[in-house]
Amino acid sequence: MTRFFLLFAVLLAFCLALMAGMMAQYGYSLFAPEMRSMLLVAFLVAGYVSFRISRIIARRKRRLEDQPQPDGAGKSKLSGLFSGKSAAQTAREARVAARRKKLVEAGKLEEAPAPEPVTEGEGPVRVSQSASIKDRMAARAERVRRAKETGKLD
Repeated sequence: MTRFFLLFAVLLAFCLALMAGMMAQYGYSLFAPEMRSMLLVAFLVAGYVSFRISRIIARRKRRLEDQPQPDGAGKSKLSGLFSGKSAAQTAREARVAARRKKLVEAGKLEEAPAPEPVTEGEGPVRVSQSASIKDRMAARAERVRRAKETGKLD
């Protein structure tokens, strides 16, 4: 709750300073009686933004406590922005894998075949974007031909 009030105070001061500065350029006063609605808007915006920021920070902190990262990763303030999968995504992958395993055991689904190793001569055909249109179209045609051979395209 302290984080919310601190963010609210900072954001409200920042919002009011920006609004007062902009209005002073045009000769208006932010604290004139006609501007009460603008003050209310600034108050509500600062409250909403500080609430959202505090909830996001609390959620990241809770996620870090639930699933600690190896070697202390995730302890910095910005680490949550660059984290991997969310807890919901991890749970969904686990459910899908369990369901797949159950269907394979029941015989309703075939085991996924291992991907075939790519030989050296059959690597993806790519050309630079700065290559001529003729070269790019030839590379694309080769990729389509290979995809049809492997059954990826009809």
